[in-house]
This record gives sequence, C-alpha cells and structure tokens, in this order.
Amino acid sequence: MTTIDEIRERLTEIRAPGFPRDIVALGMVHGIDTRDGAVTIDLQAAPMPPQSLEATIADIRRAVGALDGVGEVTVRVQQAAQAPPAAGPGAGAFNELGPIPGVRDIIAVASTKGGVGKSTVAANLALALARLGQRVGLLDADVYGPSIPIMFGINERPRAAENKRISPIERYGVRLMSVGFFLDDQSPVIWRGPLVMGLVRQFLKDVDWGTLDVLVVDMPPGTGDAQLTLVQQVPLAGGVVVTTPQDVATLDVQRGIAMFQQVNTPVLGIIENMSYYECPHCGKREDVFGSGGGARIATTFGVPVLGQIPLVQEVRTGGDAGKPIVVEQPDHPVSRLFMHIAGRVREAIEVERLAAPAPTIIG
Repeated sequence: MTTIDEIRERLTEIRAPGFPRDIVALGMVHGIDTRDGAVTIDLQAAPMPPQSLEATIADIRRAVGALDGVGEVTVRVQQAAQAPPAAGPGAGAFNELGPIPGVRDIIAVASTKGGVGKSTVAANLALALARLGQRVGLLDADVYGPSIPIMFGINERPRAAENKRISPIERYGVRLMSVGFFLDDQSPVIWRGPLVMGLVRQFLKDVDWGTLDVLVVDMPPGTGDAQLTLVQQVPLAGGVVVTTPQDVATLDVQRGIAMFQQVNTPVLGIIENMSYYECPHCGKREDVFGSGGGARIATTFGVPVLGQIPLVQEVRTGGDAGKPIVVEQPDHPVSRLFMHIAGRVREAIEVERLAAPAPTIIG
C-alpha cells in the first residue's frame, strides 16, 4: 500500500509551468488522503492561466497514478486569490484605473535588465501587429530611457485634444506616446518612484488612444515602480519577456515571469533577442552571446519561446534612422520573423481571452 509520504515525495517531482520550484516546495499541496487505492489531493493553486493549471493536474494524476496500489487519483483544486499589490513608494496612492476605454487588449513588453533590445523588439512588434491589420498603440513607459521617439524619427510634441486629453502622435500606422516627446535631448530624467508612477498613470488615463485592438507597452527594465504601477492599474492581456541567450538569462527571466504571475497576468512568451550572428558573406553562424538560453527557459518555466531574433546590423541602423526594419525592409528575414512573432502573440491573446475563468476543478 502506498503511503502518504511516498505520494508527497512523488509530488516533489512536479513543477507547475512558469514556476521555478515544485508544487510541494511552493506550498500548493494542502492535503493528501489515501484509502483502498483511491488517492485524493487538495491543491491550493497559485494564480496561473487555466491551461497551466490543467497541465499541472494532469501531471499529478499521471505521477501519483503510477505508484503501486493506486487505482484512482482525484485532485481537488481551489484557485488562490490574486496577490495584493506589493508595498513600495507610493503604494496605495492611486486607485486602479480598470480597462482603458476603446482599448481591447494591453500587452506589456518587459525585461529584467537593460541592454537586451527590449524597445527595439516592442517597436517592431507593434509595427508587425499593425501590418497584420490590428489597430495598434505603443506606449513608451521607459521613463528613464525613452527611445521610441528616436526609433520612429519623431521630433514633434503631442497636442491637446478638445476634451483636454493628450492626442498621441501617429507614425507608420501606430499611435505613439512617450515621455521623450516632452524632453529635449539634454534633459536628465531624475525622478523618484511616486513621480514615475504618476506619469505612467497619466499616460494610461489621459491619452486619447481612440479605438485600439492592442496597446503595446514598452516597460522600463527591471521590476520597479513603473512596472508595478502598470500591472496594478489596468488589466493586461499578457506579458512578453525579452531576453538574450546568456546563462544568466534564466535567472533574469524568472524575475520577469514572477512579476507577472504575482498579479495574475499570463506570460504570452519569451523573445530571445541577439540570439546569434550570421555572416552576410559566408553564412557562418556565431553564437556571440552564447546559446540555448531560450530552450532552457522553455524547459524551466514552461513558457513558449516566440522567436529568436538574430544580431543584424539593419535592425540597429533602422532604429537609429527612425525607420524600424519592419517598415524599412518588410521583406527582410528579420521582418518576416517579427511578423511570425506578432501572429503568435495575437493567437496567444485569443487563447487567453477564450479561456474560461478557472473554476474549482475535481480531476
């Protein structure tokens, strides 16, 4: 007869998608009962997408059902409530805004460290979504290093609309807003947390975005005030985490995934930027920043890798010239890759939209 200790030991082999530790270490297993070959497991599930919860339940039933003497496995699930916003500078100073009128979906493009090309990815992803027929806005929430004005070649300032709201600037079919529109080239951005949160909130509340299918938000690197303000203020359809192939990428992505999971936001996928360099003359491939980071992330966290963007000069020159590669060279292999990624992002959003709220499940 299989004992409760043996069942618990088997459960330590199971890790929910997107979580770095097993379900026992995370405290998700709240009770185990066994009698006459029937095992019942009470699970307090952390906030996660319904498909991730279903996969975890299937893993439990498969693992425990393989033990000697076990004929039936029942998993009783209670979905944990969303964690409250983390305390910090200005915490509690603002009420949640809720959905932005006219904006159907909001996705956040995040990274946990600078220099990974997050803004480049956000800009080209927004343009690729627009090329797929979506009505797209791009909010540059990277208040300390706003780069969207440069990448889109914009020197003008937004104007006030008749309703005293701010009209976004439109370029290449995408509606844009950035703190960079209000600064000169020499202006330092030295703001404390509450000011950062107030600015992000104003861009969400007071910009006249009109009707959008998707608002792409270019987040500042890290998991600080601006990021927490965004994810606490408005409902996100999902997050996209940008990383590079280095060995440290797994740890960095873990922080980004944890941030989204804390507020019950699905991670739509990982984009591995600067994945490799391919010589345009001989075709030889060089893994300048290492290799395998995306595969390790997919294995460790159960989050899909949406695409691997190579290190290509045209991507850099296009951004510097105010003409992102998706616009300047739409037939370039990297542009086609961004189109593929945009399609996967759109599909992931639809999957999350159609997924019913996770009820109490008895498996």
